[in-house]
Amino acid sequence: MSSPAAALRAFEARTADPKSLPEAEQDVAATEELRTREIFDPTSEGGVLDSVPEPATELGNADLATGDRAKLREFGKRAHAILDSGKDPKIEKTAQIVRSMIESGYHPIVFCRFVATAKYVADQLNERLKARFPNIHVIAVTGETGDDEAREEAVKSLADSEKRVLVATDCLSEGVNLQGSFDAVLHYDLPWNPNRLEQRDGRVDRFGQPKKEIRSVVLFSPDNPIDRVVLEVLIRKVREIYSSLGIRVSFASNTESVAQALVESILQGKAKDATQLGFEFLESDTAKDFTLGMELDAKREVESRTRFAQYSIQPAEVAKEIEATDAVLGDPNAVRNFVLNAAQRLGINVSSKGKYHLLDIGQLPEELCQKLGWLKPIKMVFDSPPPQDVENAVVIGRNHLLTVHLSEKSTGMASRPKASEDNFRCGAAYTSATKSRTVILMLRVRYILSRRGQPDQFAEEVGTTGYRAEGGNLNWYPANDPSLLSLLEAAEVSGNITTKEKQQRLQRALEEVRTSKAELQRISDSRGDDLEAAHDRLREQIGGRAVKARAYPPDILGIYVLLPGGTAQ
Repeated sequence: MSSPAAALRAFEARTADPKSLPEAEQDVAATEELRTREIFDPTSEGGVLDSVPEPATELGNADLATGDRAKLREFGKRAHAILDSGKDPKIEKTAQIVRSMIESGYHPIVFCRFVATAKYVADQLNERLKARFPNIHVIAVTGETGDDEAREEAVKSLADSEKRVLVATDCLSEGVNLQGSFDAVLHYDLPWNPNRLEQRDGRVDRFGQPKKEIRSVVLFSPDNPIDRVVLEVLIRKVREIYSSLGIRVSFASNTESVAQALVESILQGKAKDATQLGFEFLESDTAKDFTLGMELDAKREVESRTRFAQYSIQPAEVAKEIEATDAVLGDPNAVRNFVLNAAQRLGINVSSKGKYHLLDIGQLPEELCQKLGWLKPIKMVFDSPPPQDVENAVVIGRNHLLTVHLSEKSTGMASRPKASEDNFRCGAAYTSATKSRTVILMLRVRYILSRRGQPDQFAEEVGTTGYRAEGGNLNWYPANDPSLLSLLEAAEVSGNITTKEKQQRLQRALEEVRTSKAELQRISDSRGDDLEAAHDRLREQIGGRAVKARAYPPDILGIYVLLPGGTAQ
């Protein structure tokens, strides 16, 4: 039912001389798992088996009568005939669906059950689609491809092809992110476990997928009684429960027994009309008990979620905390500004291409490029998901390894005992962005967080503050005033300044800061009060003990002087 190639492999293995089997297979015990595996794929989570069933010695041809062997050989001939004729309706329908996906701009993954099927489908699609798409690239990735690293490399080899199709077994259905290069899924073989469908779709339908909509197609044959029952009893029932209750039911523990009963029902079916095979199972007590069990599981899950639901949590309050966190850690725009500025200072070539920036990796450390798998210039974007029409774009966030590398490099340069002229930690410039002398400070504030009955905790943050020098007074900004960073980012140099004057301006600012210790402590205490308030809001939502934040005098990490116009004021 999977493919003539898989069928042929199974028939050959079933009739083979046990002594001709690999030594490892001769030693496998004839467990019930092996017996059931000859009929259907595993229903449990994890542990993917994608090889065609090859019975151990105890399940070899010793238990076959002469007539059985003759029937299996006849089945093998029929599988051969389908392969030789090229008239396989299942692969023909698959080629039609995949062709339509590619013409619509999609890059599909075709999921198969067995290695033999995946290889067969890849070969057939490559042959059938070449005339329409001369540059199409189709490969099969299976359990035989190698370890996880080898599979990832195989998948990466497809990423540069404009027309590409990945054929895979369920060895790629878990733990692999494919959303950057693929956006459609065709389920060539129906899995017994409906959760496997979700896992397959989840390889492309996940955060970071540039397309607003992906395609997922389930291929099944109405003439195949097993497909019909799996679709009706397992897959559609699970999705029906999700549609009505919003609950994804865990796969029932008695699924193996249900599957066994289904196969036996079909193999021993008394229906005179082959098209009716399987329908009697749908009306059986086993099927009804199974679906009833799924419904009860779903209702219990709804009750559990209702019991533990956090109705007191207000989305608006959560949004405030996220905004406050972004203000401290940096949003995508802050990451963009930092990466582009740091790359320029460090001599790393980055060129703007409209919707993305092209990063030349030649100046990056080799070990960093190896870790990231970068072999050629990278299309960088800073907002996720990336633009739909920019293929193979890499989203650079604040925790990306490139950002971390640039941050460590910049910090190291800024902390040198003898800083260069192009210092990261201080500067002075004339600009039209301000009408009065403005000093911006980068501070590191440390706190001790105390809870009654619990050990004290240490915390720190980096923030900004500053002041305007007006009429002999220093008018201080509130801590982390967003207009300060905006001013620093928007300021453009409008006049030359000598090194000596720059030093004098910075020296004056440092003296003003030294005489403003009380103001700096007030700012630190204010940040401590904000931290206590944030913990209080969290305590109102989920409970817990009150937090007391004791702030210490801040460290000055950077100082920047903006001078109005082109002359001193």
